[in-house]
Amino acid sequence: MKFLKILGIILLILIVVFVVLALIAPKKYTVERSMVIDAPRQLVFNHVRYWRNWQAWSPWAELDPAMKVTVEGKDGEVGSVYHWQGDPKLSGKGEMTNTALTDNSEITYHLHFIEPWESESDGYVRATDTEGGTQVTWAMYGESPIPWNVLMLFSSMDKMVGKEFEKGLGKLKALSEKEARAVLSYQIQRVKFPARRYAAIRAEVAFSDMSGFFGKSYQDIEAAIRKKFARKVGAPAGLYYTWDEQNMKSDLAAGIPVNRPVGLGNVKTIGLPASTAYLVDYYGSYEGSIYAYEALDLYFSKNGLKMKPPVVEEYITNPQAEPDTSKWLTKIYFFAE
Repeated sequence: MKFLKILGIILLILIVVFVVLALIAPKKYTVERSMVIDAPRQLVFNHVRYWRNWQAWSPWAELDPAMKVTVEGKDGEVGSVYHWQGDPKLSGKGEMTNTALTDNSEITYHLHFIEPWESESDGYVRATDTEGGTQVTWAMYGESPIPWNVLMLFSSMDKMVGKEFEKGLGKLKALSEKEARAVLSYQIQRVKFPARRYAAIRAEVAFSDMSGFFGKSYQDIEAAIRKKFARKVGAPAGLYYTWDEQNMKSDLAAGIPVNRPVGLGNVKTIGLPASTAYLVDYYGSYEGSIYAYEALDLYFSKNGLKMKPPVVEEYITNPQAEPDTSKWLTKIYFFAE
């Protein structure tokens, strides 16, 4: 009996201590880390704004490579949702919802962990210009209800999550600075684009089908040019009216400049007027032109220009005559409104 009485007193004391701790322990928490990245703010923020790009720098994606990710809604806009599901011991299951967005500077989000335990918090990633490049701040804040707030006295959210934020920002820094070196190496040329008439086939094409589409289209266009007794007056081109990365498709046309209208079956005439254009000379495989495009995007953003479709790619080098892809020249033209 005496033992039980002592045990009861100890338990009562522990309960009282726990209640006192629960009452005095802070319920709100904030985790924040910052890092300076030597790259233009727009380039850095492109990796933050789009959920599809988080996989490349998120520390949890590296922790759980088998994690499955889907994006709901229009990526890069308010209301889009990043869903993930992985190993319960590593990444668990949850979602992040884009709740507010300031172009090229800040995204705020609501974080909902579903498994292995449920919790909710809010966060933001903010990019600001600073000496030496772009300062990126990643923060998360929320509340730990009783009794979980007591546990935070011994293992704070800052200690648990802060090191992961630092790791993620480090990956973002390495990724962005490598990209910036490549993008800033391109020279943007302001040129006069002459009026051109293309014998062309236009369609909505999945990214995975583009190679086949261009190969077949150019054969059909060449045949139509011969039948209509027209003459080629320039390099084959691709005219891109839309580029939908979320749905992996593009509204585009394969075209060959000709001296007069050509219309035969699915081959139509597309005319582009003479205008000012912004040109990048890109050397390499067709799949590797992303940095050239980002150079043009960055130039347009810095100069307050708005792109007007289509984007024109001129394929100067014949791949069948030159096997070395590093020597393939593609001229990429942007037009401004």
